[in-house]
Amino acid sequence: MPLLGGFGIGRWFGFPIRIDFSWFVLIALIVWVFSTVEFPRQLPGYGDTAYLAMGVAAALFFFLSLLLHELAHSVVARSRGIPVQGITLFIFGGVAQTTKEAERPVDEFLITVVGPMASFALAGLFWSIGALSSELGVGAPAAEVSRYLGWLNFVLAVFNLVPGFPLDGGRLFRAAIWQLTGDLKRATRWATAGGRAFGYTLMAGGLFLLLNGALINGVWLAFIGWFLANAAASSYRQFLLMRAISGVPVSLVLRRAPAVPAEMSAVELAGLFVGGASSSLPVVQEGRMTGIVDLDKLAKLPLDRRTSTTVGELMSDLAGTPTVPPHETLDRVVTQLQKTDEEHVLVVDGDRFLGVVTLDDIGDWVQRARKLGLDRSDVGLRELLAGGGPVADGPNEDGPHG
Repeated sequence: MPLLGGFGIGRWFGFPIRIDFSWFVLIALIVWVFSTVEFPRQLPGYGDTAYLAMGVAAALFFFLSLLLHELAHSVVARSRGIPVQGITLFIFGGVAQTTKEAERPVDEFLITVVGPMASFALAGLFWSIGALSSELGVGAPAAEVSRYLGWLNFVLAVFNLVPGFPLDGGRLFRAAIWQLTGDLKRATRWATAGGRAFGYTLMAGGLFLLLNGALINGVWLAFIGWFLANAAASSYRQFLLMRAISGVPVSLVLRRAPAVPAEMSAVELAGLFVGGASSSLPVVQEGRMTGIVDLDKLAKLPLDRRTSTTVGELMSDLAGTPTVPPHETLDRVVTQLQKTDEEHVLVVDGDRFLGVVTLDDIGDWVQRARKLGLDRSDVGLRELLAGGGPVADGPNEDGPHG
């Protein structure tokens, strides 16, 4: 769940770990509050340098705690056959990014419950170190840091158990409703409602604090509530999207994508886009596909430069552009695009180029399917999927060869 972009810091247990830039706000806040307020109040008599060192240590160990929480989710997900794309730490904690949903309630429950269990275990470990500091030979500063880390992990576990999506508690609630009703969509809708209600409650609490003069705490609480309410709604939309396109082959969405020559002018290219061409088109030079040009890139080009600018100057290189076969499913395509931050995939059949599929194409397909009253349980759509071959033949016959 990247917010501001980030960078990788390596792998743990085979999982790529990324740090979102927003995470530094969380770390800075922890260091500031602990080193200037909490530790001086609870352990007076030490200098500013000592308190700063304690604050930094608390922040780093809390970072480790968040990482272990997400690793617990990831390890169990992998053991249940659910691939994990990686772990990202950001301003509100962390997220283990799986490439598909659990297929059974028991899998959802087991994958989810280990996160709070890990946090409770860490809380007990840090509390024990703080309580047994004399016996363990741990100094007072380290003991105080351990006690606060125990408290932070306990709060993290309890907060995550609130029964609202996308928190762990919301996922446990969804697993329970799913098990009882057998209806994943209903369970997700109820868990999403819980997540939004909790978010709005936090926002109201933040407003109350603001009105009573607690500026920082009020803003922070309201911000967390706003994020949770929006994350719940966004998660439900993502769930509905992935449910709608699960099992749907790329060939059903693939539209005719005429190759454009690199020497074509940007003005002529605009005509193609206005005429309804796919929002990304392959570019050919000397009979071979050498790049991709998309509508967004053209839209940023000033009108007075479009006559003198060629497609070759606008196109993006093919390096790193994902490719998929025509039988690949749309849900896997969306997952693949999310991994690469690309907006299109090339559809190929062996060495033969068939066309381009973009996120916009997938969104348009979903809107048309819903407008026609089709969903995965509808007989009409099942028949469409079973007989989808002819739909894919158009681009296959006329598309350029790579």
